[in-house]
Amino acid sequence: MDSTTITKALGTITALFVVNYAYRRYTSILSNAPTPKINNFWITWFGIVPPPSDGDDDVSQFLIESGQDQHQSPISVCFSIMGKPLVLVNTLKGIKDVLIDGQARNKKLGPCVQRGEMICRLHSLVFGGPSINNTVGQDWAWRRHVLLPPFQPRQLVPKLLPYVAEQVTDVLNLFDQHASQGTALELDNVFTDLTMGVINYYLYGRRDLKFDMVGGRSNLKHEHLKLGLGFQSLEAWLPFGLNKTNWAQRAYGPARERLKDFIRDSLNLAEEEHNQRQEIQGISTTSTYHCVAAAALDSGKYDHDREALVTDLLSLTFAGYDTTSHTLSFCFSELARHPELQQRLFKEVRQVLGPPPVAIESITAEKLAQLPLVTAMYRETLRKYPAVVFIPVHVNRDTLVDGVVVPGGAEIWCNVRGLQMNSAIFPDPDTFNIDRWLPPHSGSNSSFTSNYGDFDNLADNDNDDQASFGPESQHRFPDITFTLGQHACLGKNLAILELRTMIALTVNQFTCSLKPGNRIETKIILTTKPKNGVWVHFKKRID
Repeated sequence: MDSTTITKALGTITALFVVNYAYRRYTSILSNAPTPKINNFWITWFGIVPPPSDGDDDVSQFLIESGQDQHQSPISVCFSIMGKPLVLVNTLKGIKDVLIDGQARNKKLGPCVQRGEMICRLHSLVFGGPSINNTVGQDWAWRRHVLLPPFQPRQLVPKLLPYVAEQVTDVLNLFDQHASQGTALELDNVFTDLTMGVINYYLYGRRDLKFDMVGGRSNLKHEHLKLGLGFQSLEAWLPFGLNKTNWAQRAYGPARERLKDFIRDSLNLAEEEHNQRQEIQGISTTSTYHCVAAAALDSGKYDHDREALVTDLLSLTFAGYDTTSHTLSFCFSELARHPELQQRLFKEVRQVLGPPPVAIESITAEKLAQLPLVTAMYRETLRKYPAVVFIPVHVNRDTLVDGVVVPGGAEIWCNVRGLQMNSAIFPDPDTFNIDRWLPPHSGSNSSFTSNYGDFDNLADNDNDDQASFGPESQHRFPDITFTLGQHACLGKNLAILELRTMIALTVNQFTCSLKPGNRIETKIILTTKPKNGVWVHFKKRID
């Protein structure tokens, strides 16, 4: 084949691409929708998240600018190189239309939106099979039905709170060591190890898990990080089945197999514990279990394929280990920069918990429910530093989103980051202000009325729309960082329990300050993490 023939062939292919793009772009019902201002190659041309970078957090800045630009309300659209629309939903009503109404079941047609087919394939590839985080329809529904009950607050809180309090106390001992030495401590690694320990304890109900199988307890996060980078590796996107080869999976495949071996062994330990409990107590008729694995094993749904449970448990750990830890890190970065805020929380916590050392058994759901400032602290952290900056979905068929028809086949990003930095809802959004989450005239001593209900008090009022929120009502804004509707985060109550306990026990015993020169910046690696870490000096309070 001579050069002229090759040139003609390339010209023909290019012309076809241009015609396809022009046809899909300019005949789309979204052709006149506003276009976001973005110079990022990956978002502009492919509609995908850019690979991790040590540079500026372009993704967050893009989302914030889109959410704050009134011309891009309720939506704005990027068109990929194939002419496929990527729709940013920038209003609360639009996000609710997508996540609540759009994901609602329809027996004849199915949901209007669901997880994208491509991302499901990629998740299945990296995790090594289908899981609760990459399936749709009935394949997802039965998993959710089995795994949801152990995460409900009335089951989770009494079983997990003593363990969380114990582990937080161990972290406080580490803070005390560094306080005595006068040295700064990097918190993101500490909180990641804490969260890993909490999740694995509740999944398997055992303290004696064989962490040496994955290189030790603190190496567990690194094995999961390799999986996370696997999602964003170029090899994972290779066509023609090349992405399924050992060569393409060399960066994350070994980590996945180590993690799955660890899970298989942990499942055996959980089953052994569950059988012993049944022998002692008899077969339970209350459908409550000491851990997630016991509930899953007893359901009978995984009897045909134990490996499906292994993959589901891997997905649960992967989805929760860094989100809670990064949120805690950002939370403490704000505490360290605001001594007056520490003092406000200290007065509240000391009144409820009393002086340290606080006995583990004395930390109860009732007492945590009496700490509205602590709740406001993590709510404001999630507003300013959402762990998930956008929620991606695929549109199955034409869907109405805040008055705009989004065509089937489009991809949607629900713009969590931009909406929560919208000054029309949250005045002066760059300022960290926990009073946003306190009802006007409530004071700091108001408490919730139930022991467990407040762990799940983030239910969404379907009648609220964006226009109804302002300085007097921003405390009612739903916590969209845990997503909404049927696919709301399974582990949100576990996260809330850990956040409250860690914040309360720390401010009761220590003051803290940010290490000089430590810049708090965000970086997107699937979730939002502190780019430079969070280095903090602790000082023990003197009564």
